[in-house]
Amino acid sequence: MAVTRCICHDVTFAELLRLRDRTGAGFEQLSEQTGAGTSCGMCREYIRVALATGQSSIPLMSNRELREWAARASSA
Repeated sequence: MAVTRCICHDVTFAELLRLRDRTGAGFEQLSEQTGAGTSCGMCREYIRVALATGQSSIPLMSNRELREWAARASSA
């Protein structure tokens, strides 16, 4: 199973990546523009991984794995 979107706002990671590529916006700006990651918050770290890797489909991970991955991605 993979995570491909912010469920609460129905915004795909592919959409966020296209927007980022067009505008240069980062996580905070994309969240403000689309609402992605602003409701339940479960997708926030997945969005960070998608933005860091360019992948629009992220494998489902445990909370620990996801935090570690996101930390590595944001420090790179």
